[in-house]
Amino acid sequence: MAIREDFRRARSEPEKEARRNEILDAAETLLLESGNERFAISALADTVGVSKSTVFLYFANKEELLLALYERTFISTCAQITGRLEPGMSGRAFCEAFIDIMVDHPALLILRAHLAPTIERNVALDSLVSTKTRLFEHGAATSEKLDEVMELEQGCGRRMLMALINLTSGAAQADSLPHIDADTLPDELADFMHTASFRNIVLSGAELIFRGATGRPFD
Repeated sequence: MAIREDFRRARSEPEKEARRNEILDAAETLLLESGNERFAISALADTVGVSKSTVFLYFANKEELLLALYERTFISTCAQITGRLEPGMSGRAFCEAFIDIMVDHPALLILRAHLAPTIERNVALDSLVSTKTRLFEHGAATSEKLDEVMELEQGCGRRMLMALINLTSGAAQADSLPHIDADTLPDELADFMHTASFRNIVLSGAELIFRGATGRPFD
């Protein structure tokens, strides 16, 4: 496949960053369509309209690309969480907002499940360290803002956010409802499936996390 001319002409750092983001945009779309297991650089290259070697000019391998996509999604998630914080908001209001934000970032939930077992194990150490550092910085800033706005004990927001992110990642993997036609199931089983849906699982667990972390009522 011929390399796109606009990719050939990228010389300045802003141009290279634009190409990199275009690849990440296409990667996110492909990831949501195919899942991590069937995600392939060849399909991504076809989607963007470039050769595989062009993709590898911007990312050393598939795992580095997926780690970059995770970082970008995580930073966006942190920004939205910070933007939804309001003084005096209840635990339920915060957790409902948190769930809405995570639903808006399905790539984060997909990638987090594969982060430690596969993605991070196949990334160069210097790239992993620099990415982890940036993730820590954004997560810490969000946590500190959460402590400030919700008047929590110092460090409480960090523990709560980590627990909530891990909860949503697990709940997304456990929710079968998006893949099953509930109308074809017996009523009792369909009711159970709805009870065990992503939002219900997360909200139930989030209440326990919030109460345990803050000692406050949820509502």
